[in-house]
Amino acid sequence: MKDFLRKISFHSQGLRRKLAIAFGLIFVAILVLLNYLFPHFSFFAAKANVHLVLAIVFIIVILGFVTVMQIIEPVIKISTEAKRIAEGDFDHTIKLIRDDELGQLGDSLNRMTVRIKENMEELQVFSQKTETINSEINKRILALSSLLQISNLISQNAKLEEIIELGVDRCLASGEMTLGCLILKDRKTGEFSAYSLRGTKSKEVIDQGLKEFKIKPNEGFLGKIILKHESVVVDRDTRSNADLEEFRKRFLIKNGVIVPISSRGNVFGLLIVGNEADDFFCMPTDLELLDLLAKQISIAIENDLLATRVEKLEVIDNLTGLYNQVFVKDRLDEEIKRAIRFQRPCAFVLLSIDRFEEYRSAFGHIAGEGILIQMAAILRENISEVDKAARFGDYEFALILPEKNKRQAIEIADAIRRRVEFLFSEQGDFRKRLTCIGAVTENPVDGVVAEELILKARNILQAMKKENGNNRIAHKT
Repeated sequence: MKDFLRKISFHSQGLRRKLAIAFGLIFVAILVLLNYLFPHFSFFAAKANVHLVLAIVFIIVILGFVTVMQIIEPVIKISTEAKRIAEGDFDHTIKLIRDDELGQLGDSLNRMTVRIKENMEELQVFSQKTETINSEINKRILALSSLLQISNLISQNAKLEEIIELGVDRCLASGEMTLGCLILKDRKTGEFSAYSLRGTKSKEVIDQGLKEFKIKPNEGFLGKIILKHESVVVDRDTRSNADLEEFRKRFLIKNGVIVPISSRGNVFGLLIVGNEADDFFCMPTDLELLDLLAKQISIAIENDLLATRVEKLEVIDNLTGLYNQVFVKDRLDEEIKRAIRFQRPCAFVLLSIDRFEEYRSAFGHIAGEGILIQMAAILRENISEVDKAARFGDYEFALILPEKNKRQAIEIADAIRRRVEFLFSEQGDFRKRLTCIGAVTENPVDGVVAEELILKARNILQAMKKENGNNRIAHKT
């Protein structure tokens, strides 16, 4: 019965039918009025029925107006509600219960609004995922860039200190970490201590006494990590204990990642990064980056160890063919011991080429190497078979003169100086007219070990350079 009444109700009629009814009523009203004005029937013959005619016309017009308003008002309401939705209020719905086309339009707009809202939510989720993906991509690009920088330094045989500083700085590049520290093992004592420290809290941590802090394997939080050879993450999920709290207090951090720097079972140190965030969680990509940086640092340390071993084994300078500094120190000690045993003299000469850096800057690295080779040839020509000549620095040379006292050594050094001066004196460009200066020391007058003779000769040479004492050989300051 309810459905039947709903079907025959005026709200359930279609818009076309409503418009037809409205226009029909208006048309009837017009007809009634025309018939009254131009009567053809007995009812309208008498003008005395004017009130009744006007009442009938008024009622018909009102019915037509109501019918039209039932069409227009929902359209206005839908327009207003649709504008509100268009402005971004997707939680709003159009409340219009009708069975005609306007009801269907309202229902369609509601469904479309729900769909737009769902799509907006999906887009927001997708945007968050995209932002996360972009962040991960940026981290990986940063990691790749950092690894390439460190690899380039390693391939260029850069100093270990430079590689380590760059590695620790790269750990802080993401911005999430505020403190970076490298703990290294001392090659002589075997103790682990702080080597490099970076970050906003570095000064405060140093003031905490970090430089004097020594780490022993299996003692304390860091000492146990050294033995485990495994990376450890300290964040919001880490269970606290006394060792961990002591670590946090010393480094002034709440969260941290500790990565061992090791190679073939040998631990060279620990890479430590951390921050003071209250709700920090270490992502796998961050840990992966730190692991890779630690591996690069371990490669650099291992290369430095190999280079040191090779340097100790090598006794010949590759450029000049003379002995190198390592050989001089060892051989001079042996010659001094022999001289003391047999009470014989042993002299040491240190020579330096004047204005060599200026020459190399003006004429290039290859021209500079040519000068060093020529200098080596002059040294060979002016020493005996028992004497030893060596390249002692970038542009410094040394002579070990067994069985020769200081006077004899001065004569040899002065002969070398004159030969150098003569060789380059005819050069047209004054910058190519190179000379050299030298310092002479003797055992036991100036020292009884190699280090003492070398140090004394270097001090004499430095004093001569400050006095601009060119073209001469000195044996005392």
